[in-house]
Order: sequence, then structure tokens, then C-alpha cells
Amino acid sequence: MNTLLKKIWLWVLLLGLASFLGCAAERSFLFYTEYPSVFLSPDRELSLELVLQNTGPAPETILLEVSGPTGWNARFETASYPTIQIGAVYLLADPEKKTTIKFRAKPPSGTKSGEYTFDLVARTADGKLSQTVPVRVLLQPATPTPETPKETKLVLSVTYPSVENPAGKDFTYDITIRNEADSERVVNLRAQVPAFWRAYFTPRWQMDTRITSLKIGANATDTVRFVVTPPVGVEQGEYPLVFVAQADGDMASLNLKAVVTGTYDLRLGTEAEVTGQGDTRNIRATEGQVRTFTLYLWNAGTAPLTNVTFYASKPSGWEVTFEPEKLEEVQPLSLTLKPEKVLVKIKPPSRAIPGDYTVSIIASSAQDREQMDLRVTVGASMGWGWIGVGVVVVVVAGLTGIFVRLGRR
Repeated sequence: MNTLLKKIWLWVLLLGLASFLGCAAERSFLFYTEYPSVFLSPDRELSLELVLQNTGPAPETILLEVSGPTGWNARFETASYPTIQIGAVYLLADPEKKTTIKFRAKPPSGTKSGEYTFDLVARTADGKLSQTVPVRVLLQPATPTPETPKETKLVLSVTYPSVENPAGKDFTYDITIRNEADSERVVNLRAQVPAFWRAYFTPRWQMDTRITSLKIGANATDTVRFVVTPPVGVEQGEYPLVFVAQADGDMASLNLKAVVTGTYDLRLGTEAEVTGQGDTRNIRATEGQVRTFTLYLWNAGTAPLTNVTFYASKPSGWEVTFEPEKLEEVQPLSLTLKPEKVLVKIKPPSRAIPGDYTVSIIASSAQDREQMDLRVTVGASMGWGWIGVGVVVVVVAGLTGIFVRLGRR
């Protein structure tokens, strides 16, 4: 009896385990898109991503089918480049792995706007499992073709539409206007320029005459000069300008460009010139000794100076050094409000003949160059002066002794 009960319980356990394993090993897969409803222009092709995921215990081959409107060239393709058309996907038994494919379709020419539905079907090779994804395509009306603009009978041309100048200079454009009408017309001129810029027009060969219109004969051509003046302190950059000509119902415009580069003006000065006291361009030095001179440097332009280096033109045997030897950048004085200071150390040779010498200080940047000439008066050192005094004393003493001896005789 006990043996029979044990067998019954064993069979119950085995059946329950088999049922559990059967449930755990059930085949399944996922097939979906994140965008089941899309809008499409009639001249565009639909490209929709689909995701396949095997959630079952064994690999599966999934066959792909599509049903929907005819003539759309509906198909499945790989998602990675280069794309190829496909009809099936092999999925490994990995519930974490997602395979992405693409569904493509393009409406044939002349398709009316409205709603179109595609049924995308994925089924296992044995046909036991299948998933259907309905995709709704809302085909929008075709965008109307813009009307061709009326052909104007004013034609503008310019040889140099982009002009580059430093700040403070005028920008000048010679513009040719052709009247293609069969009658003489008065052409009115106007300009569109940035705020605070000034613009005016002159006949090409009469720069002192300013005009706002001119007469141009039938099928004739004339040239006007368009002059634009930027404001004081304008920043570097590119500025758009528009030249407009209008006659009767015709209007033509020309897009131009003014490129402001900024100005570069390297200046050098002495301490006396900058501060009102100290060294001038005439200095004194002693043979064999270092004479320190303070050089002031500034940028009187509107754009930065870069890579400013210093060197000197000097007599043979002289030494001239600079501290610092180089300035990476010198901003405009209008921004810094103070000049740069450079120490110049000048050393005549120890046996230099007393007199006046010229030492030229040169500052050179990537954009500008400036030179300052110094007159250096060299005097003998005090050591030689005392030696000279000693020689004179010895000579005087010797002569005095001789006179005394001769006087006694």
C-alpha cells in the first residue's frame, strides 16, 4: 500500500514538472515598430524601423510578408549600410538581442492624398507563430509649385561684389544697370546697410555729385558708384549690403559684402614723449657699461598686432638686448589705455672712442613695423679720468722738482 502511494506521488510530481518545463520552454518572439502611424509627402519614400526579438528557448527563422496598396514597391531591407532586400530573418535564442530591419515603400506618381494601411507580417518557418504590425500611412497633399516670378527688365551687375578695407575707409562698388525695356526710364536707387553706416550714389565719373535716380535709355546701360562709409570704431567682420534699383513696376537688387579688416599702427616712444619726463632720444652712455633705456610701445590701430619682436641696428662691438624679447600680442591702445614697456640695455665696448653714435631700435610685428633712432653720446669712464689726473699730477710734480733744482744753481 505504501509502495503504491509513493508511485502515485512520484507520477504526480513528474507530471507537474513536465507541465512546468513545457510552459518554460514555450516558443515566442516579438515584432513591432515604435511608429505605427506616419505622415508622408508624395515625393518621399517611407523608411520605417522594425524590431524583431526572439524570446523563446531555441533559434527561429522568421519569414516576412507585406500586404497593402499596389504599386508602392513595398519591401523589407537590412538596417545597416549597404542595405539589401530581405525576406526572412534568423533570430538566435537570446532574449536580450534585438534585430532591427527597415520597411520601405514609395507611393507611385499620381497617388491621391489620404490614408493607406500596410499589414506587416512576421511568421515562423513552420507557420505556428505569427505577428502582424499594421502601419498607417497618411499621404499628404502635394506642395504646390511656386509661381515663376515675373521677369524684370532691370539687370544689375558688379565686378567686385565683396570689398575688403581697414576701418575708417570707404567701400566703393561700381554697379552696372541695364534697362531692357523698350523705352527710356527713370531708375530710382536705394540701399540697405547696417545701422549707423552711411551710403550714397554718384555718377561713375562725377564723384562730387550725389544722386538718388538716373535716366537710362531704352535697351541701354549706365554705371553708378555705390559708396558706403562705416561708423567710427566699427568692429572687424563681414557686413552685408544691398543695392536696389527700381523703375516703374520693375525692381532688382544686388547683394554685396563689406569686409572690415581693422587697422594696424605700431608706435614707439621714449619716456619723455609718453610721460613728460625721463629719457629723450638723446641719451648718454659710458664705455664698457650698460645703459638702460625704457622704450614705450603701443598699437594706435583698431586690430591686434601679433608676434612683435625687437632688434637693433648698432655700431660694431656694441651690445643691445631687450626685456622682454618678444610680445605675443599688442591690443589697440583704445582697449588697453596704456602702452607696453620694454627695457633696452645698451652697452658700448670698453674701448669706445668718446663721441656721438646712432643706435636704431626696430619693432616688427606680423602686420606692421616701426623704427626709433637714438643718439648715444659715449663718454670715458671715471677710471680713465682719475688715471689722467694722476698723470698730470706726476708731470707737474716732476717739472716742479726740476725748476727747484735748477733755481738753486
